[in-house]
Amino acid sequence: MWGPPLASIAQLLGTLLLAWMATRRGAAAALLTVGAFLPVLWLASRWVRMHGTARLPWLRAGATNLEAVRGEPVAWLVAHLDSKSQTLPMLWRIAGSVAASAITATAIIVALLQLAGVSSVGRLWAAITMAAVVAALPGSFCFVRNASSGAVDNASGVVAVVLAAEELSRASLPVGVLITSAEELGLAGARAWTSTRSGKPTMMINCDTVDDGGRWYCMYTGDRPAALVAAVNATALRLGVDLTTRPLLPGILADSVAFADAGSESVTISRGNLRTLARIHTRGDNSAVMTAAGAADASLFLTALVTEIS
Repeated sequence: MWGPPLASIAQLLGTLLLAWMATRRGAAAALLTVGAFLPVLWLASRWVRMHGTARLPWLRAGATNLEAVRGEPVAWLVAHLDSKSQTLPMLWRIAGSVAASAITATAIIVALLQLAGVSSVGRLWAAITMAAVVAALPGSFCFVRNASSGAVDNASGVVAVVLAAEELSRASLPVGVLITSAEELGLAGARAWTSTRSGKPTMMINCDTVDDGGRWYCMYTGDRPAALVAAVNATALRLGVDLTTRPLLPGILADSVAFADAGSESVTISRGNLRTLARIHTRGDNSAVMTAAGAADASLFLTALVTEIS
């Protein structure tokens, strides 16, 4: 619940610490201090993302995942059922996250130049400080609420998965279906599910946010899942779908992250544009602005993809 503001504030503190040390103690001291601070921050953030929803004792809540299996599935179709709202649309939060990362990188480069003897870059610290504060504002005030219907995020994905599972049943192909809850709260449902799994990892195809228009995306985190991505691209080519494969954008979490962390090949299939991101997690994400034609198209793609893998 408090992930976005805490992460934004922590990153802001790292940049401010670097700027303060560079102007008062010199670039060497600044780089050494931040060189110790950032790894600790990264490790703490990683632990919270991977284990926090299961182990932290505060603000506990309950949720239920829904699972169905036919045969021994090589692939699982996944979509999250829960929705949430935030005080700012996802587009603003992503923009702030990308800007904050760019400013942190710029601050490190300036400190390195200062250490190399380029004294003129010292005048940039005031601007870097102000820019860091501005970039942190969207994430710092991005509080979780419950005022969005979640039509595109992620009723569309649930519809696509259920329709695909229905079609696959006619072909009697083995498949697993997982409808997670609590994805919007740190991927809690997916992480709980992976913690109970053992044996050979399977391919996890997550369907999250399928708008009526926009570009199709196949997104992943960590190492590129070569076999699964190859199957996705082959399916897209066969169906004539113009699809882009890329890593997840900074600031976006999807259930595929949890599955990849657990060792499975995992991707998220999505469709949308900037207008889609501008209404996600707002009251505007409702059925009045979409027909679910994209979800129907996604179900055809998922059916063909599972057939390709099988």
